[in-house]
Amino acid sequence: MELKEKEIIVWLSYIEGITNKDIRNLVDYFHNLEDIWVADEKHISNALNKRRIIMDKIIKNRNEQFITKILKNLDDNNILPLTIFDDKYPSKLKNIYDPPCVIYIKGNKIKFDVPLIAIVGSRKSTPYGRWAAYQFARELTKWDVGIISGLALGIDTYGHKGALESDGYTIGVLGCGLDQCYPASNRNLMDKMVVDGCIISEYCLGMPPLKYNFPARNRIVSGLSDGVIVIEASENSGALITVEYALDQGKDVYALPGNINNMQSKGSNKLIRDGARILLEVDDVIENLKYKYSLGKKSLEESSKIELSKLESLIYEIIKRRPINIDLIINETGIKASELNPILTILEVKGYISQMPGKTFTVSK
Repeated sequence: MELKEKEIIVWLSYIEGITNKDIRNLVDYFHNLEDIWVADEKHISNALNKRRIIMDKIIKNRNEQFITKILKNLDDNNILPLTIFDDKYPSKLKNIYDPPCVIYIKGNKIKFDVPLIAIVGSRKSTPYGRWAAYQFARELTKWDVGIISGLALGIDTYGHKGALESDGYTIGVLGCGLDQCYPASNRNLMDKMVVDGCIISEYCLGMPPLKYNFPARNRIVSGLSDGVIVIEASENSGALITVEYALDQGKDVYALPGNINNMQSKGSNKLIRDGARILLEVDDVIENLKYKYSLGKKSLEESSKIELSKLESLIYEIIKRRPINIDLIINETGIKASELNPILTILEVKGYISQMPGKTFTVSK
């Protein structure tokens, strides 16, 4: 069977337990990658530094049926594999620690060489944190800055939503195969990202969301970004792993100050104490990006078109009719309180509504 170099690397990435280092060792050892397909045990073992288990799996799966199934599955799912040797492989990733030998991409818009800011933080976020993630994402998209995050609950989710609902660009980096969605509750969000952005993963199709995949995933989030914003993070938050990678990669790190009594802000507040850039307004990020990119803000007319999302507009129209209690809004819309509270907070901050005693809301303009 005649195989292209790219197909061989994709095939290798599907070998259970293989690492990026293993693939690089095989590439370095076999100058002609096609030789891997016919090499004997001795040479494969030498290339892998005697990793017998991986060698056995390579030989076992060295058949036309296996690789044909892989390539067909990728094609059927509209997934683009890029190897580190491809011209279109993101240049930002090539020099990070342990760069993925293959990344799998799905989406209608695939752009890596544009300004990208990572927005990360706690899954157990507060209404303030969710509002901030959403709002900073919206403000950044006004400058044509894309948002990258990990599609997790909490801060990640609202960063992606802020970009999408402002007609902006966003990338989700998954800790599983692209044929899966984790968490499952973000399925609709992921589907929208495929339409108006893209999702990527270094994991092959079928890979479940294993716990140890996510810290590794974070090096790609920071690697593709031009800077990392930490909205809320506890002292043990996974977002701080992204910060460590970002610092190693020479990226700017911004932290939003939070309530010192809030456990979800302890990590982000400590980042500020330890030298992270304090984030007070979007210009704190834009001014640094201008050294690398030519940025221009969208016109006021363009911005006004995207000032309210569809859901925000729905809630605003309800409140416009008359002052109304939050419980009545829930009854009328069927929206859960946990989802409604951040929307009300956003409308308040934007100056559209005001809160009166007893969790009753009225319009401000």
